[in-house]
Parts: sequence; C-alpha cells; structure tokens
Amino acid sequence: MIARLRSATGLVLMSFLTCHLINHAFGLVSFEALAIAHKILLGIWRTPPGSALLAGSFLIHFGLALRSIYRRRTLKMSLWEAGQIGSGLLIPVLIAEHIMGTAVAEDFAGIDPNYQYVVAALWVGSPTSGAIQAVALVVAWLHGCLGLHFWMRVQPWYENIRRTLIFIAVVIPVTALAGYISAGFELLSELNRDHMVQQILLQAHFQAEKVAPLYALLRPVTLALIVLAAAPFAARLVRGRLPYGNRVVLLLPDGGKVPVPAGATALEAIRASGRPHAAVCGGRGRCTTCRVRILEGASLLAPPDELEKKALERIKALEGVRLACQIRPTSNLGVTPLLPPTAGAKEGRQLGGLEGEEKRVTCLFIDMRGSTKLGEEKLPYDVLFILNQFFSEMTKAVAETNGHYAQFNGDGLMALYGLTGTPEDGARDALRGAVAMLRRLDSLNEALKSELPFPLQIGIGIHHGDAIVGAMGPPQAQITSAIGDTINIAARLETLTKQNGVPIILSRETAKTASLNTAGFDPASIPVRGRDEPVDIYLIPNRDALPA
Repeated sequence: MIARLRSATGLVLMSFLTCHLINHAFGLVSFEALAIAHKILLGIWRTPPGSALLAGSFLIHFGLALRSIYRRRTLKMSLWEAGQIGSGLLIPVLIAEHIMGTAVAEDFAGIDPNYQYVVAALWVGSPTSGAIQAVALVVAWLHGCLGLHFWMRVQPWYENIRRTLIFIAVVIPVTALAGYISAGFELLSELNRDHMVQQILLQAHFQAEKVAPLYALLRPVTLALIVLAAAPFAARLVRGRLPYGNRVVLLLPDGGKVPVPAGATALEAIRASGRPHAAVCGGRGRCTTCRVRILEGASLLAPPDELEKKALERIKALEGVRLACQIRPTSNLGVTPLLPPTAGAKEGRQLGGLEGEEKRVTCLFIDMRGSTKLGEEKLPYDVLFILNQFFSEMTKAVAETNGHYAQFNGDGLMALYGLTGTPEDGARDALRGAVAMLRRLDSLNEALKSELPFPLQIGIGIHHGDAIVGAMGPPQAQITSAIGDTINIAARLETLTKQNGVPIILSRETAKTASLNTAGFDPASIPVRGRDEPVDIYLIPNRDALPA
C-alpha cells in the first residue's frame, strides 16, 4: 500500500512538473504564447480538484520520504539513492519562495501570478531568487527522472525505450530553461518603456500591504522545512541510543554473522556490515534482485505482505525464498543470496535463483544427425542458415508442448518438461514434444529440399526422474536448466538412437509416468556409467508410434 501510494503521488507530481516545464519552453516564442500554453497545460491543475490532488500528492510524497529515511536502519546506500533522497529533501526548501509568491499570494492576497509578473519578480525584483528557481527546476526534474528510471528499469520493455526517454529527459528541462531565459531577456528589453513595471504590477493586482505579511513568513517557513527535513535524521540518532533487547544475527553461507539492528530489514543489515548485496530498486520490493533463500528460522518470519507476495509469484519463487528488503528478522536467521551482488534488472526478471531445487522432471535431448557432413558439402553461411531454421522449428515444438528450452549444444538442444504442473503431465508433454519435433522436421525437409544435400535426421532421448533444477550459467547470461543422473541418462539415450537406427529412445520410467501403452515396442536394457543397474528402455521406430 505504501509503495503504491509513493508511486502514485510521484507520478502525479511528475505529470504536473512536465506540464510546467513544457509551458516554460513557450517563453522561446512570446509572453502571449506562454499565457495560452498555461491555460492549456496547467488549467486542470488550477481547478479545485486539480489543486487538491497536487497539494495532497506533494504532502503525502514528502511525508513518505521522511518516513522512509527514519525507517532505514543504515544510511549506507548507492549513489543514486543518495541523489534521489537528497534532491527530494531540497525541493521544498528551494521552491518555498516561489509557492509563497504565486499560489499562496493568489489565494490570500488576490495576486494574479501571470507570467510577466513572475518573470519580473525573478529577473528584476530578485535575480538571486530567479537563479534559485532555475536550480530548483533542475533539481526537481532530476529527482523525478531518477524516480521514474528506477521504477521502470525492472520492466522488460524499458531497455527498448530507454534512449528515447533519455532524449526527452534532456530536451524538456533544456527547452524550459531556454524559455525562462528568453522570457527574462524579452522583459528586460521592454523595461525602458514608460511605466512598464507599474503596468505589470497593476495587471497582477499587486498590493504591497497584502503581500508583505506573506513574505514575512518566508524565513520561518523555510527554517521549518529545513528542520522538518532534518527531523528523521535526528530521530534516528535518538533511536540509536535507546536500549533494546538482544540483537539478532544473519548467518551467511561463508560462516559470517551479520548483526541486525532492531526493526532493520535483512538487506539493510547486510549492507550496513559492508557486504555488497544486489537491490536494483533500492529495497522497494520491485526488482527481486535481493532475493535470498531462508535456511534457518523461516517459520519465525512474518508472512510476505501483498507487495512481496506478488514479486515472488512473478518470478515463480521456490518455497523458502524471500526478499531481503522486505523481511525484518526478530530471531537468528540463516540466509543465502540467490543472485550475485552485481545482478541487474535483467537478472531480477529471471525465475528462481542460483540455488536449485530437486524436482521430478522429464528431460528430452535432441541431436541433428550428419551435421559434420553437412558442413563439408555446404558453405558456412548456408550451414548457419539451415541450423537456425532447424533450431527455430525445434524450439517451437518445445514451446507448443509446454516444454522449456534449457540448453544448446552445437547441433542439439535439451528441453525440460514438468517444471510446472504434475510429473505425469510433464512426461506426456515430452512425448508430444518428440512427435512435434519429428513432424516439424518433415516439414522443414520439404521446405529446404532444394538447399539440402540429404534430408535432415534427428535422434531423441527421453528420461524421467529427479534432477536439480535452477538458474545456471554466467551471472549475466543465466538460464533455467538442470543437472543430475536423469539428465545424463537422457543424453545417453539420445546417443543410442543412432546405433539402434531409431529416431526416439525413451526410458521405461518415462513410459510408466506418462501411462503409455508400450505393447508393440521393442524393450531393451542399457548399462549407464556410475549406476549398478541398467536402465530399461523402449525403441520407438517412428513418430506414429507415440500419441500426438
């Protein structure tokens, strides 16, 4: 709820700021253009509902920022987090005079804060204030862009539009400042006209006796804002001196023990100890890069709230996986990080983590026959084209039968079935996958018959059993795969298809799990290195022998 409220109010404020800055850009044209754009872009914000939404969003967003600072158990943070927090605390102080001279003066002194009046006040009345407002514009825009960036970066589509957004993020403030400067110079060039300043003040309904009391409040209001911004830091110091019970510790895989201050999250405790730990979203429960497996003390943790629950469901987290930024240990807790400290948003979208789970799956290995001969008879470019077409068809067959592509190996691949659903469904899907592969291979041979020196052939080995399933590979290019005897046996069955002259060999365990009628199949047994007993198998002569 808090995270949603922070995001929603931030979006409201960023929407207003964007309209405000685009309005400034019309200063490159004229004051008349500024006035027209003001009615179009900011008219809705000047209505009672719009003003209430804007003011409420500002108060809530600022209040939540103060709350988050106080709730942090450590001020160790990344540079971008420090920049976002620091800029957010500066904004109210920087814009206090501007708000006092426009919105407050309009409501309590009857001022009409039109653009000529505001520019005259900033460029003629107080150039220092004018410079401060230019700085405030940049600081506010930077704060909003940082927030949007770290809110959207966890989304898979963000990388596709990131360059465009960067361009927009630069163009809007630059043109806004240019418009502000252009309007200022235009006003200065007209000041030599008779009674120009008096005309501007008259049009704005300026009355010094009504405005003076408001500006008398500016200094105490500014000081109050500074005190308010400093309050959570002071409260943290007081809290740190208060006595509390025995401090709990996090037990890490390397034997390290990390003390956890009362009320701190596991992420805060780990970072406070100087250990790096991934958290792309800054500990807001969105990116899941801080995920950990709870090895000890899981039952003593509070259950996941709605935010954490949705994040864990999104990555199909295994039992015992929690987000370090969301758990607040109250007793000793054994944890192991599931992603490296350098993990980014892309890794955060991966399912599972570095650790795997033992799971009953059906493994299917496929290998293209005659690839060496194909390379001898065709040009490298042609071979690459044929292989790409081949893998495209095979992976489509895997996808359409609920399989998961798990490994690529030269001219073959490995697929896993049963990662979701029941083991029985996984075994049946694997058989359907083998049939789909052979069917697609026939279609591919027909489509490429003018390119192929001989028809492509494949061998398929299928075995069902226990395997360790999880994200594997280099940190920047991990895929969900599996290891174990089941995988080795499936690979062994695939190599035997060539020796036995059949396209498919499946284990008896696979047939049993899939409830396959094996009448008419040729049974056999094969020895497997590392196993005392042979593996019972069935030789499948063609795809028609299996259910489609």
